[in-house]
Amino acid sequence: MKYLKFLISLSLVASIHTFAQESEVPPPSLEDVIDAESQAAIDSKNRQESIDQLDEEFIVLKSDIQFLSQELDITNAYNNQLRKLIQSQEEEIISINEQIVQLDQTSRDVTPFMIEMVNALEQLIEIDTPFLYEERTQRVTELAALLDRSDISISEKFRRIFEAYQIENEFGRTIEAYKDEISIENETYNVDVFRLGRVGLYARTPDGSEAAIYNSKIDSWEFISGGYEDDILTALRISRKELPPNLINLPVIK
Repeated sequence: MKYLKFLISLSLVASIHTFAQESEVPPPSLEDVIDAESQAAIDSKNRQESIDQLDEEFIVLKSDIQFLSQELDITNAYNNQLRKLIQSQEEEIISINEQIVQLDQTSRDVTPFMIEMVNALEQLIEIDTPFLYEERTQRVTELAALLDRSDISISEKFRRIFEAYQIENEFGRTIEAYKDEISIENETYNVDVFRLGRVGLYARTPDGSEAAIYNSKIDSWEFISGGYEDDILTALRISRKELPPNLINLPVIK
């Protein structure tokens, strides 16, 4: 290759010399020819380096374009999924709003019914035998206050009312013993009370000196005679599970 360049240089020198002779221009010196050839080689090298640099930049740019294209595909897929999610949320919001409207309508329909249930429960306690009177009236008072609370759901309000009705229903088929204070003939007595379902309500003083029965006809307690003090004591012990179930001989006011 060097040999070829040398021949080309010699040919170029010969051509220049011939041209100079024909044009009567002094021929360039050998140093000028060598300098020109060197400069041309340098220019060619610089152009090649520029081409190589542009080629590298093109490769880098192509790689960046491919990466951005992949990122764009990922972004488009994410946006499509996001649009589906937004659409689903919008549909859920519409459904919730419809349920709220239905719930409001249900509340308007159910609330008067629940108020009637609480009022009926209050009336029942007032006309019933006065066992556990304070406890039962307190339960009704709490239910009435519960109906006015906006932070309690309709279902929870109804559940509490239904629970109160279940408690009242249980009173009709159970027995119970508890302590209470009763008035007979303007006298107050601390007594042990025996409840026989809703059929009868009996009382006995702790020392066993007095026995009483609640008379629903006159809405008052009255003393009973005939030796029922021991029978009431037996009933109290059975209800407290101190004795096994057995027959109880107690009077009933019809």
